[in-house]
Amino acid sequence: MNTFDGSNSSSQPLIYKYDINTDCPENLTHWGFDYKIYAPEIGFTSFETFYSGKVEINSEFPVKYFTNLDISSGSGPIIENNPQSETLISYISQSGKLPNGKYLFQFTLLNNSDILNAVSTIIEIDSPVNLELFSPGGTLSEISNSYTYNTKPLFTWYSDSCPRCEFGIRVSEYDQKVHESLEDALYNWSQVPINQSDYFNLGWNANSFQYPSGGHIDLEVGKYYTWQIRRSFDTTVDIQYDYSSIYVFEVRAPDKLQLDYSNPYLAVIESIIGEEQFYLWFSSGGELERFTPSGEAIWINNEEIHIDGLYSILSDLNQGKISIENIRIK
Repeated sequence: MNTFDGSNSSSQPLIYKYDINTDCPENLTHWGFDYKIYAPEIGFTSFETFYSGKVEINSEFPVKYFTNLDISSGSGPIIENNPQSETLISYISQSGKLPNGKYLFQFTLLNNSDILNAVSTIIEIDSPVNLELFSPGGTLSEISNSYTYNTKPLFTWYSDSCPRCEFGIRVSEYDQKVHESLEDALYNWSQVPINQSDYFNLGWNANSFQYPSGGHIDLEVGKYYTWQIRRSFDTTVDIQYDYSSIYVFEVRAPDKLQLDYSNPYLAVIESIIGEEQFYLWFSSGGELERFTPSGEAIWINNEEIHIDGLYSILSDLNQGKISIENIRIK
């Protein structure tokens, strides 16, 4: 469904196939259908028809079956008399796919305008959209403030919930004198994976990667590195690949006061409350000095959540959807 193109049915994958009982005594004229969409993210809060068509039935050469490749367009991919139609068309043209939501396939067997039979089915598209890097690093314009004191940093990112998605990471050295861009550096010689394959496989539904102690090229103090996350999942046509932006960071010499960032909770907590407040509490002499979260869940407003919940909060903060009013230790 993500590759649906209403203007060119011949290029579509096989979505459905229906058999027609030609022993029906009624005089069949055509098989009609409607595609309807329910997609609140672009404003469709009830099912609206966005495509309709028909298959003519010739009594001399009766159709045994038909597929979506055999249809001829009736209205085309337009929601008539609906101001939101332009939103749908714009979304498809910009993204190259249909928006997430529910899709109703409705089929009717007709004798002229009389409906002899009708069937329908609903499928749901729930493809991930967001893929956002957190730490370490930042964009090239932020390179002066993008650094870590850890030669084995914890890489963290946020993705929409996608249990069927597989993630990979690529880490490469960046030399401003040698590489023309972050992309040039990333796809040059990689630290991870060491075998120079495309991306190091992290498995399913991953949102962090601890730089390993062995099996990869060590990161060195004083050097810059780029990294990117690739997300992949199967579709009806082929494997879909999504790529994050590319971050760059410097590895600086640690001092005695630096905290251990191997704990994923500490890294995301710092990003949420800010570096200044974080060091005020967690560094030497702070109220939470040497405090290290443990377990697999935390409590927020008396509700237990997984670390994914922290990543979601951080993403909402970065997008301006929420703001922090105050922070206190209890």
